[in-house]
Amino acid sequence: MATPRALALTVLLAALLAGCGASPAGGERAGGGADAQSIQHHAMRSAASDAVLVATLADDAPGCSAAVGRDATVLWAGARGLADLTAGTPLTTGTRFEVASVSKQFTAALVLSLARDGLLRLDDPVSTHVSGLPAWGRTVTLEQLLHHTARLPDFWIELEAVGIGFSDPADQQTVLAAIRRVDAPLDGTGYAYANSHYVLLAAAAESVTGEPFATALATRVLQPLGIEATVEPALAAADIAVGHGVDSVPVTAAWAVAGPVGIVTTPSELVRWAAQFAPGGLLAVADAGAVDSSAGATDAPDDDRPGERYGAGIRIAADGTLFHAGRWGGSVSVVRVSADRELAIAVTCNQRDAPRMELADTLTELWVGAGHTPGSAP
Repeated sequence: MATPRALALTVLLAALLAGCGASPAGGERAGGGADAQSIQHHAMRSAASDAVLVATLADDAPGCSAAVGRDATVLWAGARGLADLTAGTPLTTGTRFEVASVSKQFTAALVLSLARDGLLRLDDPVSTHVSGLPAWGRTVTLEQLLHHTARLPDFWIELEAVGIGFSDPADQQTVLAAIRRVDAPLDGTGYAYANSHYVLLAAAAESVTGEPFATALATRVLQPLGIEATVEPALAAADIAVGHGVDSVPVTAAWAVAGPVGIVTTPSELVRWAAQFAPGGLLAVADAGAVDSSAGATDAPDDDRPGERYGAGIRIAADGTLFHAGRWGGSVSVVRVSADRELAIAVTCNQRDAPRMELADTLTELWVGAGHTPGSAP
């Protein structure tokens, strides 16, 4: 988003919030019910969120879908643009997206749940569960894979080295074979983000469960929580947004890889999922048997975000905010969870240069302080 547009949205947001008479954080929860004022505040925030989409996105180009949730309840959802530019299919809040690297938190949740159940240990060498690896497989641990400190190169480098481009078919076994050809981890120590790490975690989960990764994730994580999401990498379907490049040319993702990417769902489901980071959730310490997704988090140096750490499939900002972004096959995404683990924002878009971060920033500012409200968005 250009700077003038960002400034215009800031002015719009300030005006709308002034009209809302927004209450302090948590103020709308007084009395335990939704009174007339809280209903009005919710309606104004929803209208403002709709206006932000209209001001930011065209209705005749690839666009974005977004949702805001609190405590697993969807407060607002909206979409604008086309799901398929060629067919002219409009985006709706029910349109599913490949959420790219946001998928990593789902893979991490499965691995942590398997550790909780005693089916694996995070200090297990990856070769304990994945066969055919070079010598590094006996020293690289599952925990290092979770936190991106195993320092393996990204698998796409090896695929491209043998002439497999992004539009050429490559399934999970092809990708694993590429990782098995890696002679040694990268030089140095510490954090080095790579999709290869989460391919290996998916393979380890398959090994200990005896089930395909998609099945294990569905039966052990998604279905018990009632989350409507599936592992369907490189799937084309009428209700899945088509990714587009910067020039709006459709992008065909032929790499059917799961673990680092591959989750297909909607922003509304993502904000419902985000409740798993709150106390009592799958990814938070709730009792003696729970596993904290931030345990073992490693420094993830970024000049623009000092103090950031990488947990288990999630970034932890210095202020405690959780977030993760993704980009894959012309689709981009971002999920953000507030430091108090109550407010969640999710944005998915089907154009590579879509303003996902700007939308997330504006929606966060608009909804901060919003308490419980009646009903949920579609």
